[in-house]
Amino acid sequence: MTGPHGTKAAGGTAGAEGAAAGPPTRMAGHLRLPGAVALAITIVVGSGALVSPGIAYHQTGQAALYAWLVAAAVTVPLLIVFARLGADLPGAGGVAGFVQAGFGRSWAAGVEVMLLGTFGLGIPAIALTGGFYFQQIPGLHGVPAWAAAIGLLVLAGVSVAIGGSVSSRIQIVLALLMTAGLLAAAVLGLSGGDPVQHLPPARPEELALGVAALGAVFFAFTGWEMLSFTTEEYANPRRDFPRVVVISFLVVTTLYVLLAWAVQTRLAEDDPKAASSPIHAVVSAAAPGLAWVVSVLGVVIIAANLVGAVWAASRLVMSSAREGLLPRPLARLSRSAGTPPRNAVAVCVAVFSLMALATASDLLSLSDLLTVAGQNFFLLYLFSAVVYARLKAGAPRAFGIAIAVLLGLLALTFGPLQLGYALALLVLGRVLSRRGGGRREAAPGS
Repeated sequence: MTGPHGTKAAGGTAGAEGAAAGPPTRMAGHLRLPGAVALAITIVVGSGALVSPGIAYHQTGQAALYAWLVAAAVTVPLLIVFARLGADLPGAGGVAGFVQAGFGRSWAAGVEVMLLGTFGLGIPAIALTGGFYFQQIPGLHGVPAWAAAIGLLVLAGVSVAIGGSVSSRIQIVLALLMTAGLLAAAVLGLSGGDPVQHLPPARPEELALGVAALGAVFFAFTGWEMLSFTTEEYANPRRDFPRVVVISFLVVTTLYVLLAWAVQTRLAEDDPKAASSPIHAVVSAAAPGLAWVVSVLGVVIIAANLVGAVWAASRLVMSSAREGLLPRPLARLSRSAGTPPRNAVAVCVAVFSLMALATASDLLSLSDLLTVAGQNFFLLYLFSAVVYARLKAGAPRAFGIAIAVLLGLLALTFGPLQLGYALALLVLGRVLSRRGGGRREAAPGS
């Protein structure tokens, strides 16, 4: 069976046939449940956990905790849709592959360009968050955040370029460390010293204020759409992808709610560190002697997050190159199907590094990057819901339509600049595809 983006579905023979004719055209299925769950956690948890609790608290005060609870509730039906699509349509194209299966190549090309534009903002924002935490390590205060961000991006690129099986083992260790470290920080913030604030008042206006801050925290709930670009590498995507989504969601949501609660328990709303390094500030307030440990933990978390992000982005670039939207050499694999697309990895790291460097000249701010990227990722869930409604029948179709309508209404709350950016990228991709930029060259053995 041929899946989205012209690749064979899991269990097919494309890899074996391609090996006889030349380099393989499909990644090997090496990811199993433990490694896939670790990759999911490290993709989702990152700058969202380290920065978004402070940004939301700075914007909305004690009502920020409601924003996290609402975001988690909204995410559940989205992930139901997403888990089923990922299981049914595995491939390196991810969300673009879903769209291609439902609406054809032209729309898929538009989503690919939108994704590339979104990754180009979101992943540098993740790296810059790591740069800010890097500056908090004793003796490293003078290192520019953008320089540290570029260094982290290069390390992530090297880790991904080594190979998927090695990278997955690294991610298991990092996922355990970051989960334990963040949980310890949250517990310390909630239990140490005298609290500054408490839980938000249970009033309708406070809940409404929290809902209005959904855009500020939703970036922290993105990442599962990036995970979709790795499903080609699952040993059994139909069985494991839904399990990975459920397990990682439970772990991530627990961490986020505890961290957000700790931030507004321990910090004042006007604390300047709340918007840049809130977790560091929480631990500093509760146990000043351990602040440097949080700085190191923050860098490790971002490093792990960047490995997953670069992994996913390079697979999107590879898939787009297969389709002819990007230069063909970016889809090249070596003779071993387990070897990653190193050309795509290198280009991703270079582009993301340039975007991080742009922040040094004040052309872009971290808040701008996070907001635009988070809202674009939200639109990807909308596209997935529309595809789900188109491909399913009966009750699943009705469920998909209901989710798409809800997401469409929430998207109307986004600013015109953010929506305009997403629309411009979508139109650009469709135009390029119709002009011949999306014609796929037949792959060996397909």
